[in-house]
Amino acid sequence: MKIGIIGTDSTHAIAFSERLQKKGHKLFAYRGGSAIDLSRNRIERISAELNDSGIPFMTTLQELSDICDAFIITSADASQHFGQFADLAALEKPIFIDKPLALNYEQASSIVELANEKGTPLMSCSALRFADEIQLVKSKKSIEAVDIIAPLPMLQELDYFYYGIHAVEMISALKGTSVKDIAVTFNERQHFITFTFQDGTVSSIRGYLQHRQGFQFVTHTQQQSEWFEIAEGDLRFYDRLIDAIEQFFIEKKSPIDQTDMLQTIKLLERITNIAGAH
Repeated sequence: MKIGIIGTDSTHAIAFSERLQKKGHKLFAYRGGSAIDLSRNRIERISAELNDSGIPFMTTLQELSDICDAFIITSADASQHFGQFADLAALEKPIFIDKPLALNYEQASSIVELANEKGTPLMSCSALRFADEIQLVKSKKSIEAVDIIAPLPMLQELDYFYYGIHAVEMISALKGTSVKDIAVTFNERQHFITFTFQDGTVSSIRGYLQHRQGFQFVTHTQQQSEWFEIAEGDLRFYDRLIDAIEQFFIEKKSPIDQTDMLQTIKLLERITNIAGAH
């Protein structure tokens, strides 16, 4: 399959490309742009790495769209996502948008509406949704509540979309998105977010701003609580995500419901608004 990689301001462009090439896919790339200093400053280095791995670059999205069967938008600057998606949507070829789908619910809704209007298969999520530990728990039992301990670096103040989406999607995968109330407290080291669900249960995220890489979580049922750890450096969830993307490209049907994709963005927006009101 010929796959287009769009946006070289993210290290995911490298991680995803390596795995796709090992699976025998032919890749093509488009640099894209970024309004964020951190990601904009990575474009040259990441583009060079992709080029060194034998991936040719196209100068326009039109050139890329003419060649490829499917696309992965890896732009770290999510403000680029709608414009890049809109340029490709009319082709009706499957498109995966790396996390986050958008920077607010309005943008996310516009992407989904355009996908439905054009008949374009669309998938978007965090790789953590496909972590072996998450999938194992999800397949075996009904979880009453879950507590996530996770890194929460921010590109700018109260930017939960960039990294907070990982923990939110872990909760979404295990508990869904039917959240009634959200509370946020934070200090210079960590943010603590609680979600009260429609069924009255409470789940939480304890996010550390620095000095933490791995993800841990505790699941609760009436019978027991269990601790799970996704160790630092264990990137098998990238492998599982690429497997899911590959299947999505073949079947042209996302394993993640559009409602879940949108509600994840809505939860992040709610968290941001609540934290900003402090």
